[in-house]
Amino acid sequence: MYAHRYCPYIDIRSEHGGNMEAVKFRIKAEPIAQGRPRLTTIHGQARAFDPKKSRDWKAFIKDVAEKAMYDAGHEKPFDGPILARMRFGFELPKSHHRKRTPKPRQWHTKRPDIDNLSKAIFDACESVVFMNDTQIVRIVADKIICEQGEAPFVVAEFSQLGELTDA
Repeated sequence: MYAHRYCPYIDIRSEHGGNMEAVKFRIKAEPIAQGRPRLTTIHGQARAFDPKKSRDWKAFIKDVAEKAMYDAGHEKPFDGPILARMRFGFELPKSHHRKRTPKPRQWHTKRPDIDNLSKAIFDACESVVFMNDTQIVRIVADKIICEQGEAPFVVAEFSQLGELTDA
């Protein structure tokens, strides 16, 4: 299990409607972006590997995704095109706390990049929620700073898409 400074709370939901299936999970933990690969040479051969922080985060997300799929009754990864929805909530810095007028949620416009945050989730969910991340045809993702007193979180939802129409 991923050791994190926050006790992870996992909320899992599943939807079955018509021919669309979905799985959703929420984790109360500070989001971690996919790190740059590290390079080394072993016996003269170049080798790339994930930084430990990214590796541990992806292992944790994979465990959560496996539990979500199991609890939702999905025995195998989704087939076909996938819609991915994600929200990454970062803790409000202590320097921004206000006593009289607490700060509401706001957009997070600094690092880490949203594509690196998403990539870590996709890599972790590969072969668990979907077979390959090439199945993801639509992404809706945002990153926010949580309101004052709200814990950081990650919400991810993956839905199977139906046939494409010309409407």
